[in-house]
Amino acid sequence: MGSEVNSVWLGPDSMITALGHSSAEVLSAIGEGRIGCREVDDSALLGHPFVAGRVDRTRLPELPGYTALERMFIATIGSVVESSGIDPAAEDTALVIASTKGNIELLAADGPTDERVFIGNMAIRIASRCGFATAPLVISNACISGVSAMIVASRLIRDGRCRNVVVAGGDSLTRFVATGFEAFRSVSGSVCRPYDAARDGLTLGEGCGAVLLTADPALATEPRIEVAGGAISGDANHISGPSRTGDGLHFAIRDAMAEAGATPDDVGFVNGHGTGTLFNDEMESRAFALSGLDRTPVSGLKPYFGHTLGAAGVVETIVSAHALRNATVYGTPGFGSTGTPLPLDVSPRHRTTEKNTCVKTASGFGGCNAATVLRRGGGKSPAAIPAREIMETAEVRIVPDGRPFGEMIRERFRALESPDPKFFRMDDLSKLACVAAGELLGGANLKGKYPPDRIGTVMMNGSASLDTDRRHVRHTERNGDEASPAIFVYTLPSVAAGEVSIRHRIQGESTFFIDGDPAAGTAEEYARMLLRRGHLDAVICGRCELLGEGFAAEMKLLETKHRRCAG
Repeated sequence: MGSEVNSVWLGPDSMITALGHSSAEVLSAIGEGRIGCREVDDSALLGHPFVAGRVDRTRLPELPGYTALERMFIATIGSVVESSGIDPAAEDTALVIASTKGNIELLAADGPTDERVFIGNMAIRIASRCGFATAPLVISNACISGVSAMIVASRLIRDGRCRNVVVAGGDSLTRFVATGFEAFRSVSGSVCRPYDAARDGLTLGEGCGAVLLTADPALATEPRIEVAGGAISGDANHISGPSRTGDGLHFAIRDAMAEAGATPDDVGFVNGHGTGTLFNDEMESRAFALSGLDRTPVSGLKPYFGHTLGAAGVVETIVSAHALRNATVYGTPGFGSTGTPLPLDVSPRHRTTEKNTCVKTASGFGGCNAATVLRRGGGKSPAAIPAREIMETAEVRIVPDGRPFGEMIRERFRALESPDPKFFRMDDLSKLACVAAGELLGGANLKGKYPPDRIGTVMMNGSASLDTDRRHVRHTERNGDEASPAIFVYTLPSVAAGEVSIRHRIQGESTFFIDGDPAAGTAEEYARMLLRRGHLDAVICGRCELLGEGFAAEMKLLETKHRRCAG
């Protein structure tokens, strides 16, 4: 491991969205106020026309054997590597990939599973094609995946584990996703209108973004933008509905700004998640107010290219970085009048700002939230973190014992001290995670030991949520466009961690890695770094794997000897 690093800089970037196939094209279109979302009439996606941001796939590189999403990743990552001049095979260089669903369109309702459906396998194919020597780190953290990846990458650099990290986020527009969001009745009939009084839902999109994070200021794009702070938090409220108070997102903003040494007066604009749905935008207005940012200009970018899911956090961070370089607050197309309970400073027109700092936020299913602080020109370095001793205070292992999974998990659940009727409505992955966490904690509530925002969950597996994904595919094949919301909400592995957080009132970081190696210690290594660097005081971490009748849960409770008293 190298020495710790104070400043993390943004280097060259590249984007593919409905607005264009390079950062220059996308930024030029946004500058001109052009909208990339339009009516899509494709029965392979939905049985009726809908509005979405779709990439021009005829412009993707021709790479036989690679899916459209893989080609987007390869094109954007390749552009960053070429523009920066870094050696992707260098020992101090890493690749972090974020995606919610990967190559999900290849998943069949029955029969053998195409190996490319496993997000980890997809990432390895991409990394190999782009010349990376080390295995990529893969994050699937619902709609905060891209921002999560940016934060994790910056922490790896600050911790001295890497010198350069390419962060890439991407997702495709698929029938799987379109039918799922339709089931929630959350898709707008027109281009979404974030924070507006007439907003009626989100606009789906697809795309990919990649950017270099580096400890080397010579590789930073001028004017230099520093990733000054970042934090991830949880609502502990509901797996598909955000907190009504905004406290979860507020915790992420608060901690990101504290790490950056920034105050509300320093912030020139906030690039919010801004989906255009009723509850997300309402929650954000409350979180911004709690964070002292309710009078700060707010920008929503999703009307330009749609909600690009795992790509959103990376693409929108790139756009925000260029906005800072140009001293610009990009307008939110379609905004007419404030429709959030707490008024926000939103405008459909581009504006200027004299301030050198911005905040980028994201929120997602499972109650996860993330915020990162970007600063033009750099500034105050984070304070040195004293080394903290870590204790392994509990461990649990759940493996097959010869009985069917359903019978085994129900029996272990009923043995817990505090049963929860909601358990029987969960998918199997969430049931496994909740029983393992319940046994790990022995029925104890960590809230009495630590403040809820000082406890986190870090989980991993190799199959993501493929077990439930297949149920969703079967259901839509039988019922046409009619998907089941009760099934679709669990088609994200991070929702299993969300269920654990809700049950135990955990509001600290929640991160989900994808790694197909059963012996990999990715989750525990990252959890230990969070504790050592003072981000959390306790972490539930480990592997939670379930696919068919194959399953295994191996979890640990890690704590530090330095404790903060709750209350």
